Amino acid sequence: MFENFSKTETARKTFLFDNCRCFCSGIIESLFKNLALVIAIRIFHASKMAKSFLVAAGFVGYFITAITQLLATKQTRLTTMDLCKKYMLTLAMLIFASIFVRSLRAFLLLIMLATMIFKQPVPLIEDAYGQNYSPQERGSRLACVLMVIPLSAIIFSLIGSKMMDFDLQNYKLILLVVSLAAVGSAISFSKIPSRILPSRKEKSIFANLKIIFQDKLFGMILLWWSFAGVATQMLNPLRTELLINGAYGINASNLFETVACMAIPYTFRILSSLLWGYFFDKAKLITVKLMVNLFAILGFLLFFHYQSKGIIILASIFAGIAWGGGEIIWCLWVTKVAPKENFSSYMGANVTIVGLRGLLAPFLGYGLSHYLTLRQVSYIGSAFVLISSCGLFLLRKHPRFARKNA
Repeated sequence: MFENFSKTETARKTFLFDNCRCFCSGIIESLFKNLALVIAIRIFHASKMAKSFLVAAGFVGYFITAITQLLATKQTRLTTMDLCKKYMLTLAMLIFASIFVRSLRAFLLLIMLATMIFKQPVPLIEDAYGQNYSPQERGSRLACVLMVIPLSAIIFSLIGSKMMDFDLQNYKLILLVVSLAAVGSAISFSKIPSRILPSRKEKSIFANLKIIFQDKLFGMILLWWSFAGVATQMLNPLRTELLINGAYGINASNLFETVACMAIPYTFRILSSLLWGYFFDKAKLITVKLMVNLFAILGFLLFFHYQSKGIIILASIFAGIAWGGGEIIWCLWVTKVAPKENFSSYMGANVTIVGLRGLLAPFLGYGLSHYLTLRQVSYIGSAFVLISSCGLFLLRKHPRFARKNA
């Protein structure tokens, strides 16, 4: 699995400091993926609409990367990683400010802005991966560093949830630690070798989206991929809702919610990451994605179909395996479709579409839960994943997938 790792100084330095960045990112991610929603529910008694906005914020961040990336190409004095450093320092200030607010509206505003900023480095770090790693090692390299994110997220989520079980006001200390992690992430970004993004001829903020129509295969993959993405993005926050909202009958502790929604999925995300990275480097893209979809469906149906804590834990295991594969593929799949010189542009288009669907998905999920049971909503999500799988299966014989490493 590791025999293809290159020995260049650039690759080694990238790998080292990307691991440091990912450790800090895991702490930050634990807030945005789990603890912020718990704080909103337990401390500020957020409504469904407020929770929808909170969950959607990260995907708004993805969507506006089209704007920030265009601005980045015009800022010729900064490298991609220097830009990432500035994003993280801004994020740190926003999280720190959220410690002192007393209203739901102010808390949501600061956390939403911080979440949006957290997503801005995604297409920029993709460019660093494309430039600093060889094609034979990208999947395995990324699998290694992506194990660090869930590991630190698990540890901090468990500590944070236990602290809030002890005293809900400890959420302020949690926010302080996350702001310090953002500073650590900024320092790590500054150490990763990177280039100044070349200026593009296009002036439109959505210039990258033209690729979707110019490259038909890329556009079709995004279309079918989006069905599965919407399902995941609308059901993930409903996991927390099911467990800690007393209206659904479980009313679990903050600790059990973190175990089921973060610790177990992230543990199996870690355990499966190296295997998924190996599959990504060796197998066809469509084959790997179909395997991921299968685990996702199992996770959806089991989690929302039974109230037994044992079944919920089993469902969380399947979800974690799916997340492990989904993370690897999502970060690198454009490298199997796009020309090397256009990795950043293709990823920018990908991230923008992810942002658009993720902006709508939480409102769809919470909206459906107002009229349907969560079990019925999970059936709809599973049907979306099946549609995605069928569409991608039809693309498996495309000539571009016949070449090596595609």
